[in-house]
Amino acid sequence: MKNRITLLNSISALLLQVFTIISGFVIPKIILLYFGSRVNGLVSSLTQFLSYISLVEGGITGVIYASLYKPLIQKDEKKISRILVTTNKFYETIGFIFIIYSIVLAIIYPIFINKDFGFFYVFLLTIVLSLTLFIQYMFSLTLKTLLIADKKLYVISFTQIGIIILNITFTYLSAKIYPNIHILKFISGSMFLLQPIMYRRYVNKTYNISWNEKYDNELLKDRWNGFAINVAAFIHTSTDITILTLFSNLKSVSIYYVYALVTNGLGSLINSISSGIEPTIGQAYARGDSKELNQKMDMYEFIIFFLVGGLFTVAALQITPFVMLYTKNITDANYYRPLFGYMLVLSEALYLLKYPHLSLAYTANKFKEITIPAYLEAIINIIISIILVNKIGLLGVAIGTSCAMLYRMVFHVYYTKKILKNRKQRIFYKKLLSIGIATLISIGISSITKIDEPTFIHFIIGAGKDSVIVLLVYLITAILCFRKELNYMLSYLKIKHK
Repeated sequence: MKNRITLLNSISALLLQVFTIISGFVIPKIILLYFGSRVNGLVSSLTQFLSYISLVEGGITGVIYASLYKPLIQKDEKKISRILVTTNKFYETIGFIFIIYSIVLAIIYPIFINKDFGFFYVFLLTIVLSLTLFIQYMFSLTLKTLLIADKKLYVISFTQIGIIILNITFTYLSAKIYPNIHILKFISGSMFLLQPIMYRRYVNKTYNISWNEKYDNELLKDRWNGFAINVAAFIHTSTDITILTLFSNLKSVSIYYVYALVTNGLGSLINSISSGIEPTIGQAYARGDSKELNQKMDMYEFIIFFLVGGLFTVAALQITPFVMLYTKNITDANYYRPLFGYMLVLSEALYLLKYPHLSLAYTANKFKEITIPAYLEAIINIIISIILVNKIGLLGVAIGTSCAMLYRMVFHVYYTKKILKNRKQRIFYKKLLSIGIATLISIGISSITKIDEPTFIHFIIGAGKDSVIVLLVYLITAILCFRKELNYMLSYLKIKHK
């Protein structure tokens, strides 16, 4: 039964990622077609600024999960209720802070940042866009945390999939019938009211929660342990759009956002797969078997290198043709930015390649030790991006992000030898060199056999051709350079199957 639930959670999470990616492509396309690049840039920029409120959470989510595991296993309803009451109070506090923040942002943004739209237009749009996050903090997050901790991720995933389908449908109908961005986003935000309704209904049927329990101050005392990691991850996803908003224009924000649809979508898929591998590293570390841990780190690196290398090589080849096809008939901004596309793909790939080593640091509870590098990554990203954005625009922020990601990757590979004493750094860099050569060979062959891609059919053929080339080159590389890792992974999967 436990294995079935795990499988259901995995499948539902993967389906949710697929629908989220589809939504991420469809809704911006609707906004671009009906409202133009400036409005798309404005929505992207405001959404990014509103998400800054998540920094107030600190490291609370991980602390709540850790606190819930034991009482859920023991079926200690009193303890579960106390944790949920404490959690709910905390999230409600953030919700009220968010109200104030949204109003302040709605006033400041049109006065000091935006020059393309009127004050009331931006003020009202800011308030409308804040609706989704407000619903999350006030009504959803506490229940969502309980369901995730109790391995009920499938409830969240299927609920979200339903909301995404409704959101896409009503977004299209709203734009088609009465194209007003404020009404469209209000309808979109209202869809998320279904989330707490469904969660509450399930929780009331499944658990016996007393919402009259006392608030537990001790629960939140460790919430800042992972704060630096949260800040670094947040800055990775938000710095570029924020800097472009402050130092460039909304058209640049829109261009960046459209290109990032590809890298963010691939990143979310890698993250989903990676999260399924991480427990194997944690279990090996807990057993204290360095040989087993080394083998599983090799397997983890092998999987991440080939997924990131393969997917992002194809992305580098196809990102600009895709964007040009995606923005066909959108003539109010120049979306042809191939060099920026390459650099954005590189920065996201560097961010993902460190996953095995970052997971090992988390497993070993080395949050404090990796705090300063996390802040340094953020500082490098911000400083270089600000310096270069005025000189080379979009490309500048992508270079800033790439430099920061490269630094953090190098640090975590170095820090792994402090956790796993007999693991040498050159193992990682030999793999990186092999994958780098495979990538260059793939790009070279693909360039020779390049297909013009002015239509959707040509794009599909070109992407299919590049995928086959990359797959073949990477398989040959695996056989020649990664035979040990490949054999171990196959034997591991065979053992697990039995």
